[in-house]
Parts: sequence; C-alpha cells; structure tokens
Amino acid sequence: MTDIGGKCRGAGLGGVPAIGLVGGWSFPADMFAPLVSRLSSAGVSCHDWQGFADAWLGESPRDSVAGGTWLGWSLGGGLLLEAIARGRIRPDRLVLVSATPRFLAADGWPGVASGEWRALRRTTVANARSAACGFRQHFRLPDCHALPPGMSADVEGLDWLGAIDQRELLGGLTIPVEVWLAPGDPLIPPRWIDHLSLARSVTCRILPGSGHGAIFDAWDDLARTLDAGAV
Repeated sequence: MTDIGGKCRGAGLGGVPAIGLVGGWSFPADMFAPLVSRLSSAGVSCHDWQGFADAWLGESPRDSVAGGTWLGWSLGGGLLLEAIARGRIRPDRLVLVSATPRFLAADGWPGVASGEWRALRRTTVANARSAACGFRQHFRLPDCHALPPGMSADVEGLDWLGAIDQRELLGGLTIPVEVWLAPGDPLIPPRWIDHLSLARSVTCRILPGSGHGAIFDAWDDLARTLDAGAV
C-alpha cells in the first residue's frame, strides 16, 4: 500500500474503501497516481501486487473485507479473482483491466506459452531488476529507467501468474464485473473472452489505446467508470 497525495490509504483502515486498486508485476502502487488524482472519491486504497498478495493471500491473511469497487491491472486482476475465490474480499463491483482469469496458454485457451513464462522466471531469479527492465522494454511499458528502488519484480509474482486459473469463478460471478481489454496486447489476448461462457453480470469494454500498457492512456475513462460506481 502507498499514500498518493493523501488520498490513497490502506484497505480496512477506517472502514472499507470505496475504491481499491491493485497493480501489476514490477509496478509500484503509485502507478495509479494519475488515476487517483482524477477520482472524486476520497476513500481510495492503492496496492502493489506484492502488498496485496501478502495481505490477503499470504499464510496469515488479514481479515476479509466486503464492499466497494476493486480494480486490478494485469497480475493485479488475477490476484483479485484469487482473493474473491478464497473469500478474502467480497466486492460490490469488480473492474479487470488488461487481465485474464488464466495467464498461461492451455488447450483451447489463449495465453502466454509456458516456455516464455519459464524463461522470464529464470531471468528474474538471476537478476530481478534486469528482468523487470527487459519486461518493460519488450512490452513498451514505462521505461526501465523509471524503476523505483523497491519495485515489485519478485519471482513470486510470476508464480502467481503461472498458478491462477479462475475461469470457472469468472463464469459464475453475480456481482457487476467490467473487463477492459486492449487490441494488440501480446500478454493478455483480448480473444480470451470468446473462450469462456461469461456471466450475465460481466460487461466487456475496449481500452482507448493498444498493447499491454493501454491503461496508461485510459485514466480518464477508468476514472469515470469508477466514480460512477463508487458509493
């Protein structure tokens, strides 16, 4: 969790946040600073993936929380699905941005080849900072020179990506879910929605940009959708 301009605080402090945000692998919680600055809600909780996983999916998870809108980008979206499956969070609404219920490819399921995932994992074990830098360059994400000293490029995040498979959960959720996907995303193929029988509560939307970093050009759109559902 991080504090962004005094507006972002930890979930469960002073009640359930109106909006919770969970970032992706190698990105700190303050990746959401442009989004937080656009939100009218004062109750915003921001997390990097590692802080969220430690708090709600670790060996001694914190108390479960109910209510609010949760948004997860990339790995953050997968972790939110995992936390819902385990009963750790029970949101009123879920927003998944460039995220998928299963990251790795399987028979009849589009995703990243297991060999590519293993290669990145080996690189991360050898040198996490170098791996994160190469990851950002390859997928045209904010460049590696912007990596903060405490960036979350731990191999545990890749292990979560390899392990999460919540396709069945996403097919049966009754809460409102928005899935935002981007054309030309090599990490999260938008066509995964065609391989899953989605619940009626799921709405699919297209991000205004392309590629895996499309979220960085979509803050206005996401702020509008989050504010519309905040209570």
